[in-house]
Amino acid sequence: MTIILFILILGIIVFIHELGHFIFAKKAGVYVYEFSLGFGPKLFSFKRKNDETEYMVRLIPLGGYVSMAGEEVEDNILKGIKKVKLVTNDNNEVEKIIVNLDNPKYADLPVVEIDSYDLIGTSKALDDELYIEVLDGEQKIKYIVKRDCLINFEKKAEIQIAPYDRNFVNKPWLNRFLSVLAGPLMNIVLAIVIFFLIGLFSGYAKTNNTVIGKVTEVEGSGNIQLSEGDKLTSINGIKLTDWQSISDALSQIDLAKTPKIVVGIEGKDDIVINPSVFVYSIELAFKVDGTDLPIVGHYSASNEKTKSYKAGLRDDDMITKLETANRVLSQNVTKSSILEFFNSSDLEEGQNVTITYLRDGNEYKTDIEVYSKKLLNTQNIPATKIQLGITCANGFDLGKLLYMPFVQTGESFTMIFKTLGAIFTDKSVGVDDLSGPVGIFNLLKEATKDGFLTILNWTAILSVNLGFMNIIPLPALDGGRIAFMLYEGVTRKKPNAKVENIIHTIGFLLLMALMIFISFNDILRCVGCK
Repeated sequence: MTIILFILILGIIVFIHELGHFIFAKKAGVYVYEFSLGFGPKLFSFKRKNDETEYMVRLIPLGGYVSMAGEEVEDNILKGIKKVKLVTNDNNEVEKIIVNLDNPKYADLPVVEIDSYDLIGTSKALDDELYIEVLDGEQKIKYIVKRDCLINFEKKAEIQIAPYDRNFVNKPWLNRFLSVLAGPLMNIVLAIVIFFLIGLFSGYAKTNNTVIGKVTEVEGSGNIQLSEGDKLTSINGIKLTDWQSISDALSQIDLAKTPKIVVGIEGKDDIVINPSVFVYSIELAFKVDGTDLPIVGHYSASNEKTKSYKAGLRDDDMITKLETANRVLSQNVTKSSILEFFNSSDLEEGQNVTITYLRDGNEYKTDIEVYSKKLLNTQNIPATKIQLGITCANGFDLGKLLYMPFVQTGESFTMIFKTLGAIFTDKSVGVDDLSGPVGIFNLLKEATKDGFLTILNWTAILSVNLGFMNIIPLPALDGGRIAFMLYEGVTRKKPNAKVENIIHTIGFLLLMALMIFISFNDILRCVGCK
């Protein structure tokens, strides 16, 4: 089921992207040969009545393309072909050129030798006469070629010729620029629409009050005493005014002095709760037991994908020492001191922290490569956090509904930019941390566990990703073509077509190599080798 959902979502995102190219190309009068979803062998195709474009679905559902006349450097469609058959109308105009001489449908037509031809014309466009001259014995015959003439290459494969005025490369700069830019922009529009739908169905967080919307039970915390609709009034005597004030109050807690916190609730008696403590820098959760003892908690460490688990830490291990290249924590090692260690330490990118821990009376050591604060900030994640396991209530807000989709799309865009930037600025992150189709599939698999709205949110972010990647000036992608067009727009000179084509070809090969590398890493992560 997840595979079908993955193909469906990816198909929608790619369809919207290519639809942008298609619409603007059509409006500009460009002849579009093919609108394709996927790559590789053709599964099925169709043509609508009075529509010159062939719509196609291919085997590999990992992309798509819109094939436009004139995009390739070589647009001489009959290059290298010596002999053909001609289908003419009552006016002796050529309606079809048969290259496949063995096509039984045209077995009765004579074979003629091509002498010369012009199937494109010049800038005069519609005033140009398209023709083909053939040799019939020693006689040279010139035929007028209709501007919608078809060329038959295989039994059922026919392509319409594309005169000068129907070629992409001959269209005004602005038309070409918009046709290329429209793909990524449509992905941005799709994300905005999806975020709007999410807001419409789920509403927006009411952060201007302290009403609980949802309680996620944390074993051992005692937060089960909290309920949906409760309005928090205080934490350890600190008055609460809005949702941010809850986070501010929690950040002031010294677990060494007050491992348990007192929560005031409007209309109810105060309750005592053990807060949960999480160190995002090493993906480690402490046991919720109302003490300041640094004991590994089961609800996080048992996740095999976390850094702490991969390093060997397990439930009920007690941390006794933390050590980096320039700092050691070995005295009074507690939850609070560990939080201070990671909050105050500006750990360098890619730096390891050596953790000493006790298990069944025996001492062990392990190294964990930390997430730097800089990297965590790209995802708006704190180095450490004390939490109650509650989220604020949602409600319909027309004002937010109108502008928040744009904010959320912008935030997704910024987060992607920062994450990619971290690859070049943070030693703990590299190309092998990127995810391809396999990794994206696994993310979707996890998203399906949280319901429809989470899947929608995932889809929106993926659409932003596709739009972002196609704006980056990488050869073979839309961004690379946009870069060449910007050069043309500034210099008023078209780039050398052959040079541009070579650059795009090399870029495509490099991207394919990168995709294979990323997919291989994704597979290794799936089987537990990384």
